[in-house]
Amino acid sequence: MAVDSMGPRARARYSAFVALYQFSATFDPIEDLLRTQWQSDEGQAADGPVRKFATQLATLALKHLDTVDRLIEQYAQQRALHRIAKVDLALLRLGCAELLYISDVPAAVTINEMVEFAKQFGADESPRFINAVLDAMQGHRDDVAASEKVASQWTSTDA
Repeated sequence: MAVDSMGPRARARYSAFVALYQFSATFDPIEDLLRTQWQSDEGQAADGPVRKFATQLATLALKHLDTVDRLIEQYAQQRALHRIAKVDLALLRLGCAELLYISDVPAAVTINEMVEFAKQFGADESPRFINAVLDAMQGHRDDVAASEKVASQWTSTDA
């Protein structure tokens, strides 16, 4: 699936995924990584709502990185983070952050989107791995205090 054929929420998730993937290699500030991406040919078409949601997702993943990474290690068959493929790690960080900290996105939507990205960008075993880990994590949604959860920065007028 080409980026330009994705729906707006999927494009936002894709932008956040790419930024988190780059972060795992460079540790550059997420705002810089997103800005660079939006200056690329692929990212220039990203409008305000897409950029806002992508920024929200990537920022949440990094804000809660310790918790997110701890849960990934717990449910990733006890694999250390450095042994998880960078694509899979970025998808798991993004998916976990959305599952736990975005209050108005159903778990099934988040998991399905991350599995679809894993099919497109990951290794053959990535979709099954991503699905299993995120599915196991969704039980932690109730463990997160309501004060830490936020609504997605998406309005009903956004497509």
